[in-house]
Amino acid sequence: MRLTVHHSHDVLPLWQESLSKLLQANKLTIEEAHTLGEWHVATFNDRVVGLAISKDSELRYFAVRDLTRRRGIGRYLLADTIRWLIAEGQQQVNMNISSVTETEQAGLQAFLRQAGFHAVDDDAWTLSL
Repeated sequence: MRLTVHHSHDVLPLWQESLSKLLQANKLTIEEAHTLGEWHVATFNDRVVGLAISKDSELRYFAVRDLTRRRGIGRYLLADTIRWLIAEGQQQVNMNISSVTETEQAGLQAFLRQAGFHAVDDDAWTLSL
């Protein structure tokens, strides 16, 4: 199987367990995550390995399963989500990282910098499209 990004709220039954594990790491349920915006679900071998949630130009949630990090999944998920946002007419992507744990912030900041984002302040990051 190959890494695929699905731009949909539809959660296939076989994704339930892996999606729940991904969301639990951030203390979210599937129901709570549905209210945040548009879903961009990265799957590999019928398992959810990453999830981005966007609303308008804001990237409200972005996570990759711990077990699958450092394999390019985050870059692929972000690039595909950005392509989707461009198709939707967005001209920039904004992300607030204030809710990210301190232990995760340094890695996320480096990831965002590498993807072309720049810091507006301590918590706000932006990318012009």
